[in-house]
Parts: sequence; structure tokens; C-alpha cells
Amino acid sequence: MTNRALPIRAFLIALALAPGSARATSDIGHAELEALFGEPVTTSATGGPQRASQVPASMEIITAEQIRRSGAHDIPAVLARYTSLDVQQYNAHDYTVGVRGYATAMSPRLLVLVNGRQVYLDHYGYVAWDSLPVQLAEIRQIEVIKGPNAALFGFNAAGGVINIITLDPLHDRQSTGTLRVGTGRYREASVTHVGPIGDNLGIRLSAGLRGEQAWRSGHTEFELAQLDSRRSPTRQQVAGEFAARLSDRVRVGIEASYNRAIAGDFFDYGQFWRQDRRIWNLRGRVSADIGFGLLAASVYHTGYRETFAVGASPTDHDLTVAEISHTFKLGASHTLRHMLEVRRSVMSAFPGSEVGYTNVAVGAMWNWAISDTVESTVALRGDYLRLNGRGFDDPNFPDGDSAYRRRFHDASWNLGLVWHPTPVETWRIGASRGVSLPSLYDLGYRDSFPAFGYQDTGNPRLQPTVVHDFQIEYRRNIEAIAGRIAVTGFYQINRGFSSGLSVPVLEPPQVPYTTFMPLNLGTSRVYGVDLAAQGRFGTGFTWGFAYRLAATEAEFRPALIDFKRASPRHLATARLGWAGGRWELDGFLRYAGEAQGWRVVDESNAVLVQVHDQVSAALRIAYQVTPNLTVALEGENVLQERQRQTIAAQAPRRFYLSLRSSF
Repeated sequence: MTNRALPIRAFLIALALAPGSARATSDIGHAELEALFGEPVTTSATGGPQRASQVPASMEIITAEQIRRSGAHDIPAVLARYTSLDVQQYNAHDYTVGVRGYATAMSPRLLVLVNGRQVYLDHYGYVAWDSLPVQLAEIRQIEVIKGPNAALFGFNAAGGVINIITLDPLHDRQSTGTLRVGTGRYREASVTHVGPIGDNLGIRLSAGLRGEQAWRSGHTEFELAQLDSRRSPTRQQVAGEFAARLSDRVRVGIEASYNRAIAGDFFDYGQFWRQDRRIWNLRGRVSADIGFGLLAASVYHTGYRETFAVGASPTDHDLTVAEISHTFKLGASHTLRHMLEVRRSVMSAFPGSEVGYTNVAVGAMWNWAISDTVESTVALRGDYLRLNGRGFDDPNFPDGDSAYRRRFHDASWNLGLVWHPTPVETWRIGASRGVSLPSLYDLGYRDSFPAFGYQDTGNPRLQPTVVHDFQIEYRRNIEAIAGRIAVTGFYQINRGFSSGLSVPVLEPPQVPYTTFMPLNLGTSRVYGVDLAAQGRFGTGFTWGFAYRLAATEAEFRPALIDFKRASPRHLATARLGWAGGRWELDGFLRYAGEAQGWRVVDESNAVLVQVHDQVSAALRIAYQVTPNLTVALEGENVLQERQRQTIAAQAPRRFYLSLRSSF
């Protein structure tokens, strides 16, 4: 099916979904659109329905079927098996995901959304992947967007976006239960239910419990003795969504979730700490067809409490976000959207203190269908941030309360042009500017460790990191392989790269202890290429391949984080699957080149750890016992008993037995 000759039914559905039409967007589900268009569909980039091949940004979509057949238990593991993203796993539960380099622990460069709500944590500026309020079985698709996309997707999307879309309780019906046991004392139970209640109500519920043994090899004696780093990971999650269609034009929804995860997490400066993390969320949203476009509004609050070690004072963080947008059409060719977002983020940096900001953002997007084969998108976003803090007047540290009375303002933009020269070819050209604002930890965290002779402090003068990205992509559907190929070239400039809490800036006698503070390290550049291909052959066979080259150039001042060499220059993944009768077999290979990073080994020393290039493998063998019950044997890191894949703990070989039931 091509852009030039959509069937009448598909055209009418797309028109119904288009803002400004007579029907509300909520009246049509993803499944109906996918069946009509023959490929995954998204509304994330422009607010209107687009096939994956039409999106103005470099986007890949991982489907629910691919997630199910991946044999993975975590979203980052799914990404590692289907994309060339830099997925690094530090412990049984602990991941970071990088786009085009710089994949350090707790990376601040990736925005992660669940149904449009930010799950990126403002306080430290990272994604806690083991605390996402979603089970794999309830995910419809995962959208992977590479490059800065703050103007299209939201706050701090400086490196890329992972957009997780769950099943819709007003349109989809599914109930599943999963039981899984495995080596490493692994045990997991989860349940999900999604479905309508009558004609105009729907509900989505999910819950999960999980426990396992931490990776045993690769912890330092200091971490084991002082930081409880090898704590066996456990996690609990419950989430719910209630949706209602008040009329053909109005839809409302309420969502809530709670997560608790206890484990030994790997921090960006190169050390494991025991961490007890609790996150809760409440969100309300409404969308309405107001006759001239779609009006959407959302308010949500996220609460966070973490304790780093037994007996330590907890860190509290509260985030409240209110946003409103209006998307409408002018004629048949122009889709426009404007938005307003207000966010308040506050963290207790240490007992008796508080650091926070209020950020107001305004934005606009214009999508223009220039012709049947050419489409352009322009998006702008401006952020205006006011920082405040109290409780910082301590003579042993360099900055007091007055330093926290300051303001930031900056702009992000995205330009995209999509051209279909033939029904099977797509060219995509993009340029973007993204801004990564400093996290509250980088601005205002403060702690002293007298026994070890050092202290940490935030830097209220830290400037945002600005990322410029330029890319050109070519995609082609090839009938001979029943699939497609894609080639993307990119060039990226990062200015004002932030060091995190990893640079010693003051020494005694200026201060009582060696003081570590975040600084802007300088400018870096990265250039490279993404290759991807996928297809089918024979009876029931599927295959895929992805490769990424990212060459980084930078002259940074010394720090405990080696951003330049944290990511391999070369990454490649390959997969092969077969399904026949009641059987499914899937295998995954992943190659990663050399990398390195600093590892803190005790209270005063760090060593440089080299990670050599390596190949890892995962597999899944499944048998459908009945139409509603599937049993599967799954394996990860199956080539070696133990393998160094990152600078942290070494990845062991593990096997799992899972039962998945639909009811």
C-alpha cells in the first residue's frame, strides 16, 4: 500500500483520526489502523496518525508480537535484541540505554514515556528501568526515536526517546498471566487485564512480583563490606487505568501506579550501592474534539523516595506536571499543534535542605503535506526554568542559598523532510537541537564522607548541555526478501557536556575534604551510520539485522566518567526466528566492540576497566500446549558461563522456564 493510493476506507479512518474532524481520536484504535495500512501506526510525533515510514524523525517500532517472542524479561533486553541501541546491563536488574554514544550508567540523555507520561526521573536525571509501571504483556508497541526530539516529544529528550504504548482499555481486550522460574534463584509472577466494560468504559490493570540473585562476580571488597552491593534484587509493581468515553467527542482517563525495587545499583561514577526505591504516580487526562481540532490536557504527580544504604537519610523527590495541547488541521495539507507545559520538581538534597525548579515550556508544531510524496515537519519548544534552594549555607561548601536563585532559558527545535520518490522508497532528512537541563542532583545534591576524606556538592552554575544532530535516512521495501532495508547517516555536536558528580574541584585546606562537583566538560562530536534490515523467507522464518557505527571525538577534562569511550564504536545485532504448528524458535546474537570506564574500588582509589569486544547470545524455544497456554525455555548469555560486557559486574549464563496463559 502506498501514500499515493490509500483505499477509501483507510482514508476515512485517517480523516476521522485527524484533529479537526467530526470524530474524536479515541474512537479508532491502533489495531484497526495497522490492519488497514499494513504497518505499525503512531500518533506520537505530530499528533495525527502516521505510518512508521512517514514519521519526520528516525523511528523504529517494536511490536507486541516481537516483544512476546524476544524471550526478554525487561524492556532494555527487548531493545538489545531488536535494535542497535547501546544497551548496557550492569547487574541482573540494572540497565542503561544509549543512543549514538555516551552510554554511561544513569545516562541523562534519553527520555522515556509510557503513554505520553514521563518516567525519566528528574532528580538524578535518568531512567530506573526496573521501576517502570508496566508489564511486557500489556505493551502494544515500543517506539524508538533517535536523536534530539524535545520539540516533538517533551522535556530533556536530548539524545532520543523511548515511547511505550500500552493496550487501550476502550479498544483492546486481553488478559494474561505469566509465571517464570530460572537459574540465579529467579522467580516471577505477573498478571494483566485490559478490556472494555460495556460500550463506553474500559479498564487496564497489571501487577507483578519478581526476585532473583544479583550477579555474583565483579563487586569490589569495599562494595560488599560497606555498601551492601550484592543485595538480591526484588521488585513489586501495580498499576491501573480507568478510561471513559463521555461522548463521541470526549474521552477521560485516570491512571495510578506504585513500584518498589530494592537492589544493588551501579552509579555513574563507577560504584555499586544498595538502593531502596519507591515510586508512585497519579495522572488524570482528557481529550476532546472541540469542532476545530483536538484539545488534550493532562495533570500528573510522581512521588519518589530512595534510600542508598541501611540507616542513611532518604532522598525525596516530587514532580508535578500540567500540560495542554491543541492539534488541528488547516485544509487538507496542514496539521498544527501548540502546547503549554508547567512542571514543578523538588528534591530534599540532604536533611534540612530543598532544591527545586519551576519550568514553563511553550511549543508549536507544523506538519505540511506538500504533495502526495513530500511532507515536512517543523517543531519549536522554549523552556524557561527558575531554580531555587534553601538550607545550603554551610561554610564547608562553596555555594550557599543565594547561588540557587537563578534562571535558565533555552530553545529546542526539530526539522524533518520525508520524500517518497517511489511507492517502495523513503528518504528522510532531519536536523534538530535538543537541550538537556541539569538534574537536581547535579544542581543541588550535597553529602560528606569524613571517613573516606571526600564530599560531594551540586553546582548551581552548571549550564545545560546542548545537542545538535543532523541525519539522512534511506529506506526501501524489497519484495524479494519480504521486508525492508534502512541506512541512516548522522553527525552530532554536544556542547557543554555535563560531568555529573565526578570531578574533584577543591582540595584541603580550602575545604575540609576533597570536593567533587559537576562541571561542563567541553564539546564533543560523534558521527556514524545505522544499518537495518529485516524480512521473511521459506515457511515461518523471520530474520533481522542491525548495525551501528558511532565514532566520538572529544577533549574533556579528567573525570571519573569516561564519556568518550563508554560506548563501543561498533554494535551489531542479528536474529532468526521460526514458527510452525505449535512451535516457535528464536535466536539472537549481539556484538559489541571495545569500551572502557573508571571503577571506584575503595574509599580513595579508582581503576580503569577495559571491556574487550564480545559476542553474546539469547534464545527462546516455545510450545503452545493449548490455544491459551504456552510454555517456553529461555536463555541469556548462553555462550559463556560468565562474560564481562560492561565495567560493572560480569554477566552469567542463565536459563528460565516460563508459562504464559491467556484467559
